[in-house]
Amino acid sequence: MRLVVNLSIVFQRLPFLERFDAASRAGFDIVEFWWPRAEFEAGLTEDQLVHAVASAGVSVEMLNFDGGHMPSGDRGLAGLPDRAAEFRTNVPRALALADRLGCQKLNALAGKTVESIQPDEQLALLQQSIAFAADSAAATGKTVLVEPLNPAETPGYLLPSVTSALDLIAAVGRPNVKVQFDVYHVARAGNDPVSAIGRSAGHIGHVQIADLPGRHEPGTGNLPFETIFAALRDAGYAGEVGLEYVPTNPDAPDFGYVVGLRRVLASATAAS
Repeated sequence: MRLVVNLSIVFQRLPFLERFDAASRAGFDIVEFWWPRAEFEAGLTEDQLVHAVASAGVSVEMLNFDGGHMPSGDRGLAGLPDRAAEFRTNVPRALALADRLGCQKLNALAGKTVESIQPDEQLALLQQSIAFAADSAAATGKTVLVEPLNPAETPGYLLPSVTSALDLIAAVGRPNVKVQFDVYHVARAGNDPVSAIGRSAGHIGHVQIADLPGRHEPGTGNLPFETIFAALRDAGYAGEVGLEYVPTNPDAPDFGYVVGLRRVLASATAAS
């Protein structure tokens, strides 16, 4: 397992194209990011994005499909009756961009419940959207991720738990659909990450971490990361671990914790 830095939240105070170089200077050679919807709407081109990645010398582990306007509260389009078509339109564009970036994982946020539709109908729509994305991604060997978000901070989200995500994966029935396991969201929902990892064995496609409380740097809270990393090892996960946290100082993130975290990661995931 290697550490990946999330550009969308860790370097949120920098202009988007400057975040790739900032990650490289901080010692990261792998990055992930949300769909840069606002930047594209403001004129960012995909050529500029691809050039920024190449210039910084980093690789892209994961990117999100378009999740809507996140600052205003959107948390995905895939399960929304009035916006699922927008999600489907984004799928080929996001997959083509991922091809150019050498990225093999794309995260699809589900969206929130809508009162005008029955819950089972909305979940059926979500299943159809994820199946469409998975079938489109399969041609180039890509994985589609579905991410549970905790209900305390995202009330009404369609996938409020790991169990709901696993149920969706079973209903979709595509081998290239996996869970994006965000340790922070699992713990913030009041669940034990270690137990949830055990239940998700074989279905985890990507992992993200932040500490609790506060969603800050690992080591600022009370989550037992060595135990969590060992549980991931025991569950057969050998992929990357994304750092998706809000820096204690967003204007000047301090990465002094990374050396120690990498040591913990290496120790916990060594063969037992």
